[in-house]
Amino acid sequence: MQEELTYEQAMQKLEQMASQMEQGEIGIDEMAERLREAQKLMKYCHEKLYEAEKNCKSLLNVEEKE
Repeated sequence: MQEELTYEQAMQKLEQMASQMEQGEIGIDEMAERLREAQKLMKYCHEKLYEAEKNCKSLLNVEEKE
């Protein structure tokens, strides 16, 4: 990602893109570019969720050991 987005910002961009595609507001060429961008955003969101889950599990393990 060129800019560091929060998970919420990335999801908002995905929702906006989906809405524009559903409403037919963009042409085929732009849609192809948006789909590539959406794929990157979805990967980014997945990675953010994975990191959060890993951190939560780590914190829970630390608390259980105490």
